[in-house]
Amino acid sequence: MKSVSPPPKSPCVCTNLRRMSHRVTGFYDSALEPAGISVTQYSLLANISRMPGCGTGQLAQRVRLERSTLVRTLQPLLSQGFIVDKAPAGSRKRQLHLSPLGEDVFAKAMPLWQQAQTSIKAHLGENYETLWHIFTQIDSLE
Repeated sequence: MKSVSPPPKSPCVCTNLRRMSHRVTGFYDSALEPAGISVTQYSLLANISRMPGCGTGQLAQRVRLERSTLVRTLQPLLSQGFIVDKAPAGSRKRQLHLSPLGEDVFAKAMPLWQQAQTSIKAHLGENYETLWHIFTQIDSLE
């Protein structure tokens, strides 16, 4: 991970978390570029592979996206043929599955994601566990 100058300090937790989220997303997106997908798409492929046949409501809840945002994010994966909807004709509920092409892309992306994950862990060192503790605390906000 390359060293960059720190952004201007802000007292706002939200602003700082969004900056760091943007930075980490860019890092993972660069790592996944050879597979032709973004980290957001990787996350959706990973979750669909763990929950074959899931609907958009179930998937949105799992990945914590608004359903409308999820539907927009799924569109490129559907149009590229990475995922398929196996719901019966006329059904209003989706049944999402990875296609064979999607399985191949996911298999190509997984070691790239693992390499990015390893790099982040190494960069953070002993602070990695502290970060997970912070994530847990933030996740429990009401």
